[in-house]
Amino acid sequence: SMDKGIFAMLHGKALNSTLLLLLIPIIFASAHSRSYPCFSRNDTEFQHLVLHPDPSVGTVYVGARDHLFQLDGLDGLRLEQEERTGPVSDSKDCLPPVTELNCPQARKTSNHNKLLLVDPKALELITCGSVHQGTCQKRNLSSIKNILFSTERPVDTQYVAANDPSVSTVGLVVGPRGGERTVMYVGRGYTASHPPISTRHLSSEPIFSYEETAKLAVAGRLSEYDHHFVTAFTRRTYVYFLFYRRDIKSASREYRTYAARVCLDDTSYYSYVLWVYTFLLSEMDLHQCSTDTGAGREGKDLLGVFSTHISSTNSNPLDASALCVYPLDELDRHIDSTRDLCYTQDGRVEGKGEVAYIEYEVKSSCANLPPNTLKAYPCGSDHTPSPMASRAPLEAKAVWHTSAARLTAVAVSVRDKHSIAFLGDSKGTLHKVYLGQDGMVEVYANTTIHPNSPINSDLLLDQTGAHIYVMTRNTVEKRPVAECGDHLDCQSCLSARDPYCGWCVLEGRCGQQWECQRGSLQGQWLWSFNQTQKCLSIQHLSLYNISRGEKTDIAVSVEGLPRLGEGEFYSCFFQDTETPASTTNNGVTCSTPDASSLPPISHGDEFVMVTLSLRLTNVTVAETEFTFYNCSLVQQLSGRRPCQGCVSSRWGCNWCIHQHVCTHKHTCSQGITIYNQNFKPPTPTIPPPTRKLTPLPPTVWAAPTTTTTTTTTTQPPPTEKPSLTTAAAPSTPTTATPPTTPNAETTAPLALHTTSRSVRTQATTIHADVITIGESLSDVERTTEENGATTRGFSEDEDTDTLNITDETLHTTFRSSTSGQVDSDLRFLELSGEVVGSSSDECPCVEKVQDSPLLPVNVERKITLVGQHLNLFQDENLDYECVLAIENQSVVVQASVESDPKKPSVFFITCQPYQYAYSVLMEEYPATINVRRKNNFLIDSAEDLYVTLFNCSVGRSDCSRCRTAHPKYGCVWCGGAASSRCVYQDSCTDEIKHTCPAPVIHFLDPVSGPVEGGTVVTISGSNLGQRAEDIQNSVTVAGVPCSVIHSRYEVSSRIVCETTSSGREKSGHASVRVRGGGLGLSAQTFSFQDPVLSSIFPQRGPKAGGSSLTIRGRRLRTGHPSEVSVLIGGVPCMEDQISCLTKGSNRTGEHGITVRFGGAERHLQGLVYHYTPNPNITTAAPSKSFLSGGRIIRVSGQNLDVVQEPKMRVTLSPPDTLPPRRRRSINRRKEAGSLNRGHDHQGPLKRWRRIVPDTDCPEGALCHVKQYESRCTVNSSSLILCPTPAVGAEARRARVKVHFLLDSLHFDFSTVGNEAFSYESNPKLYPLNQNDPSKPYHHKPGSIISVEGENLDLAIYKHEVEARIGEGVCSVKTLTHNHLYCEPPAQQPSVTASKKQDGMDSLPEFTVKMGNLNFSLGRVQYDSQAQSTFPLEAQVGVGVGASIVALIVLIIVLIYRRKSKQAMRDYKKVQIQLENLETSVRDRCKKEFTDLMTEMMDMSSDLVGSGIPFLDYRAYAERIFFPGHQESPLRRDLDVPESRRQTVEQGLVQLSNLLNSKLFLTKFIHTLEVQRTFSPRDRAYVASLLTVALHGKLEYFTDILKTLLNDLVEQYVAKNPKLMLRRTESVVEKLLTNWMSICLFTFLRESAGESFYMLFRAIKHQVDKGPVDAVTGKAKYTLNDNRLLREDVEYRTLTLNVVMPAAAASGGTTTQTVPAKVLDCDTITQVKEKLLEQTWKGTSFSQRPHIDSLHLEWRAGVAGHLILSDEDLTSVVQGLWKRLNTLQHYKVPDGATVALVPRNAKHHLHDSHDYMPGEKTPMLDDGEEGGVRLWHLVKASEESELPKHRRGSLRERGGERAKAIPEIYLTRLLSMKVTEIM
Repeated sequence: SMDKGIFAMLHGKALNSTLLLLLIPIIFASAHSRSYPCFSRNDTEFQHLVLHPDPSVGTVYVGARDHLFQLDGLDGLRLEQEERTGPVSDSKDCLPPVTELNCPQARKTSNHNKLLLVDPKALELITCGSVHQGTCQKRNLSSIKNILFSTERPVDTQYVAANDPSVSTVGLVVGPRGGERTVMYVGRGYTASHPPISTRHLSSEPIFSYEETAKLAVAGRLSEYDHHFVTAFTRRTYVYFLFYRRDIKSASREYRTYAARVCLDDTSYYSYVLWVYTFLLSEMDLHQCSTDTGAGREGKDLLGVFSTHISSTNSNPLDASALCVYPLDELDRHIDSTRDLCYTQDGRVEGKGEVAYIEYEVKSSCANLPPNTLKAYPCGSDHTPSPMASRAPLEAKAVWHTSAARLTAVAVSVRDKHSIAFLGDSKGTLHKVYLGQDGMVEVYANTTIHPNSPINSDLLLDQTGAHIYVMTRNTVEKRPVAECGDHLDCQSCLSARDPYCGWCVLEGRCGQQWECQRGSLQGQWLWSFNQTQKCLSIQHLSLYNISRGEKTDIAVSVEGLPRLGEGEFYSCFFQDTETPASTTNNGVTCSTPDASSLPPISHGDEFVMVTLSLRLTNVTVAETEFTFYNCSLVQQLSGRRPCQGCVSSRWGCNWCIHQHVCTHKHTCSQGITIYNQNFKPPTPTIPPPTRKLTPLPPTVWAAPTTTTTTTTTTQPPPTEKPSLTTAAAPSTPTTATPPTTPNAETTAPLALHTTSRSVRTQATTIHADVITIGESLSDVERTTEENGATTRGFSEDEDTDTLNITDETLHTTFRSSTSGQVDSDLRFLELSGEVVGSSSDECPCVEKVQDSPLLPVNVERKITLVGQHLNLFQDENLDYECVLAIENQSVVVQASVESDPKKPSVFFITCQPYQYAYSVLMEEYPATINVRRKNNFLIDSAEDLYVTLFNCSVGRSDCSRCRTAHPKYGCVWCGGAASSRCVYQDSCTDEIKHTCPAPVIHFLDPVSGPVEGGTVVTISGSNLGQRAEDIQNSVTVAGVPCSVIHSRYEVSSRIVCETTSSGREKSGHASVRVRGGGLGLSAQTFSFQDPVLSSIFPQRGPKAGGSSLTIRGRRLRTGHPSEVSVLIGGVPCMEDQISCLTKGSNRTGEHGITVRFGGAERHLQGLVYHYTPNPNITTAAPSKSFLSGGRIIRVSGQNLDVVQEPKMRVTLSPPDTLPPRRRRSINRRKEAGSLNRGHDHQGPLKRWRRIVPDTDCPEGALCHVKQYESRCTVNSSSLILCPTPAVGAEARRARVKVHFLLDSLHFDFSTVGNEAFSYESNPKLYPLNQNDPSKPYHHKPGSIISVEGENLDLAIYKHEVEARIGEGVCSVKTLTHNHLYCEPPAQQPSVTASKKQDGMDSLPEFTVKMGNLNFSLGRVQYDSQAQSTFPLEAQVGVGVGASIVALIVLIIVLIYRRKSKQAMRDYKKVQIQLENLETSVRDRCKKEFTDLMTEMMDMSSDLVGSGIPFLDYRAYAERIFFPGHQESPLRRDLDVPESRRQTVEQGLVQLSNLLNSKLFLTKFIHTLEVQRTFSPRDRAYVASLLTVALHGKLEYFTDILKTLLNDLVEQYVAKNPKLMLRRTESVVEKLLTNWMSICLFTFLRESAGESFYMLFRAIKHQVDKGPVDAVTGKAKYTLNDNRLLREDVEYRTLTLNVVMPAAAASGGTTTQTVPAKVLDCDTITQVKEKLLEQTWKGTSFSQRPHIDSLHLEWRAGVAGHLILSDEDLTSVVQGLWKRLNTLQHYKVPDGATVALVPRNAKHHLHDSHDYMPGEKTPMLDDGEEGGVRLWHLVKASEESELPKHRRGSLRERGGERAKAIPEIYLTRLLSMKVTEIM
């Protein structure tokens, strides 16, 4: 397996984080509810990310492919600047600068960002790309466009980054320590021969170079050591590099992970130590690691992410990754151990063999140096072995692993006692991992940044650690490390389990500990990640509910309540009402507020639940629910049983019988109190309770257990049942047998026999030592759980009222049912003071009606009711009355009460006889019945207590219905033939009829049907039988039997039957005979008909259906209309009388027509219906309309002529966003609907529940959907014209949808139109006469009428506008936004017929129609036109004018003839000039050709006297070996004192002997080459010195050269062979140059030298023969077409006599003159060059004097000596141009005497010109700083660089003659070539 990793550093106590980079490049396959700051670009790929060192600046820098981005991190990652870095023309094989000349294979190459670093000291951004061999730039951190440093011609040591996008490069900027310079450590993968690790200059020249610094020397092949770097970081005094590469020492050569360490002060990498990491992985199991490593120890740890690699030994397909932790201190100890072993023990350990060794195939080995070497040279020296490596790996254990995705990035943040690791993976997920000090590792959050987009390895935390920057392929996001503020309450904060977050108790918010002001205090900050932390809550209340308005103190228990400082206090809030709170040991005590400050109780509720919160200022520390109830509302909501509802309520309300009041008080002011069944009544003070009671917690109940106690004993007796004597009547005193217990006392006349319950709540069992009356607690439990309310508990000290038991005072004894007992014994005794009550079973109530509840109307009946516990009223007279509610009226009837002798608690209430009646037409009327004490309150009644009144005559209008009434009613048909009716049997005073009269038929439906029968006929009437069997076979229709359908028969009123076939058309009455009764006939007749179909229209329609058809024929109204159906080819048709609408068909073509009349069918003979293809709409335009509508929309398509009713529908719907007020009201309704019973419904609740329409729709806005339609017109089969419907103004702000309705087909405008349909504001047109619209507009015939307006062209074209003047049309010519221009008729049109014809109204009206809009813009009056007669004066004027015109035409003809003759003369003149020009050109060409043919000479004659000036071999060798040196180093004497000369000479002899050793010499050269300070210049010097030293032994020298060349070839074959011998990277290149120079000397001197020299002299002679411009470099004769002088320059050849000293000429003492040829147009410098060339031609160029060291002196006579120069005071200046001086300027004659005299200046160029860079060629200069420009023969601006195809054009200059054709001068170029050949 191959382990790959990403590393980060963990600092023990400090909050710090470092960058984690990917160890191996992973090839990814590319496939947000909260908004975070984000920057994204899809046209590039993000590669590196760095931050500004100052967090207050917050700038973010992103390095991408071909781009650099500068983002504002404090402003949402806003793009500040962008710099484009590519693509550029480049090739990996070319060295910068890359040009087309030196790199023809260059192509456009993307520039990948390889390094992006920040120099915090210099505030510079370092960027390195993959192009131009990985060169770098420095940029300003404030502006990345500002490049501070960039080298255009870098040397090889300045190539920093890898030039391959797939090869890794890492860097690290190390600032100055103790005044040292800033450097950059770089690690780069294998490309060419560059060192894998190097140190680069940042603050000193040369920038980015590793010259004079350090680099890692690799003796072996660099390709074998292909490092894949992950990161570099510094710690203490060391720099660490992390990388992986193949282990070339192992047989498998698998990839392994390495760490290398170098001392910061080590400038030679002597301290380089390599250590291997092993992350032992099995092939299938990822998380098997060797040792455990803690993540929270002191110091620093290294956090690494490793991934498996699919190789030959590992085929695991999963993306397995793991997180490991390496202690850096342990790593340092291992590295120090390796160094110590290699220094002092030869790298060996006893029993383990070689542990440390020398890496990179360096020919060295571990040594056995003295032990003090370790202290003296901890970072190594030149005598210590290096580079070192260890064979013992450092192993670590995986703390977390995953197989879901490959991990690609990691960052770490160190907190107090734990760390947080952020891991990014290849699927775009960010994992947050908690690393505890105890070894605990937990992934507490996974966040998807961008699905399936790998997270870049540059995962950065900002300097504060509050945000993390996550970068994917093309997106950068800034996310907070924790979003604690999202958790608005403590529970969600703690349940988030985010180690960053915690709950600030007294600030009431979720945040980090440093954000909490008291976070360091105990209990003030609850850590979210700690499972033992709990939110502060109210554990217990002394009371959970009280009556509204009751004043008391409530003890609130809060565990862990923080202590407050001095002057701080807690407050209690009931909802929003504040009450004071006093602090206790375990919480606080709150006072209840006044009822006026509490929220009101909602309608329909008896309580309001408020939030009881404990607050500090505005921060809620803890809260719970608290309830305020109102017993009066309990009574109101209990309906007919107020007593039972009161004592069974969960609030502990008690019932006062005599006051008829439900109260929260424990006793009533008078009469008996019935206590709530869920709570104990007040306990007597004597004897005291045996145990203290604990308040009942909220609604926690258990199954009841039964115990028996007595209130007269001090100890609870055993659970035995005492006997009880019951009284016969309430007035009789009751005695009881005392219990047979030893402790029982018999002084009390009455023993209270009770059943108490023990209630189990949580861990507390409560025994009620008092009388408890009520239903079983299981029911209570159910009730309380359903209501979800809290229950108030009583404590012992609450009961202030006591019961004193004496002999004189009698107490009431109640027995309540227990565990299913229903019957109860009640003992009642009058009590002068207070009475102890019981549960709801003891409430006085009326339970049921004893006999049948049915009561006939208008018959006296008495009602007997059964009641319970009426004796509690203690009434002596028992005066009661019955109250019945009948039709909103109370019927009061006196009642008598009697008790049941068997059951004293049961009473019978008898309502006196009374005749009851009601008027509504109902068979039964339920009437509620209640009993009340006379002139007092109603007694509790059962909810279902009512009596049923019935009336036999309602719904039973005939005899049959009466006789079929239910027997329980006792209804009979009573009376004679005249007035018979259905009444109660006891009410019938006439004869009771036992038989019913004959049936009567009122109505038949339908009255016709087909002769085939099958028509369902409904016969309505009365006395149609009492059951279907009575008329089974006795129904006929028109004499034809009709089969009765039993299921549809209704007693006496309806018969439904189906006709049978009649055989023919016939009609007749329907008859019904009832069994045992008479016969009934109908007044209507029924007809059997035979319908006939004759025609159909139309006969075709679309197959989609929707067409309206009309079918004609005879007797089509047969049967019931609902049973008539039309089928077209089997497809049903929706009918409408004789018309129908077709339905859709799945095929086209002809189909038959079928009409069904019930079960009969008729076919249309001879005619078919044709289904055509569906109409289709392809386009619709235009897409705009005015609000008023009427614009014609042209709808195009196919088959449109089959549409019958085309329509256009416009639907307006509200926009997506409702108005704020509207949305609030909707939200309120939602909130109101979600409120459950029991919540606070006060305040706005009434407004939420209102039923009135919502009126808060803003004016002009659309709050509901509206539709508008318009009918369209079918124009043809391909065109429909649809006028747009008019809409309201709200359409401008609404969403508009347009549909075309083609019968049953609908087409959306958005699918057929070019754009969405929209409505525009209506246009406005102003009257023609705006000043006074009442006056007519005066129009001049022939002019255009202009109408002004607004919005005219928003939704209409000019051809759609109709403008009229009366009955005439004004043709619209132009329509703009504000103007309409139309052309009116030539004559004033007549007025329309609808207008009046007299007065002003006789003028035509100007009207404009735009769709549905009609504008009347005023009347138009045409101005009066000219008279039709032609006056005589006008005729004369026309005649004169015609004569003048004729004269003018004649003059023009004459002038034209004259001009024509003049043009012919000019043409001939020009023709002559062209002939002359042709002749001139011909003569010029002849002359140039003559020069070409005749100017030949023999250059060899020049060599006769002087010969070729060859250098001797020594001078030649010195110039080749040591270029640029005035004097060879070899000519210098041995400058040593005489006393040491012998020693030095002996040492030199020994050095010579060593140089003669091949092994020494090759090793010596290789050793020099690996030194980082061995510069290219030094390599050349060494090579030349070796060449001189071995010059006498060329064979040995050649052997050395072959050996070194062989090593060089091997080295370049492994990397890039094309770059070999291109640069001086080793000594051998210069040795080869020197060796070839030695070998070529004889060949040059004897063979090639003469030809080269003659060629040079020939070219030189030819060029000098014509003028040469000294400024532009152009010449009359030249080899270069671009440098050809095309102007004709007048010149002549001068022969000057040059005065030569005798020594220079012949060796004599006298002077002599030598002739020399020059041109009079030559500048003085050109003259000096020619004179030197001709007079010193026998001397080599290097030995001649330089022209700048000589003056040209003109000697005219004995005393006339004049120094000539190019520029002096006599120079000609014209404007900004200054001409160089020539011989012609000085008027030097032919044959003049001149001399070259030395200059007297102290400083001039030396005579030796061996080391002069560049060639001396004139440069084109646009001008000097002063603005003066120099020229010689031509001015630079006049000789413009035109393209070649334009150089033949004639150009004119001011005041100069036209030039000849320049191409004629090409003969000069040819002559130059010919000369070259000769």
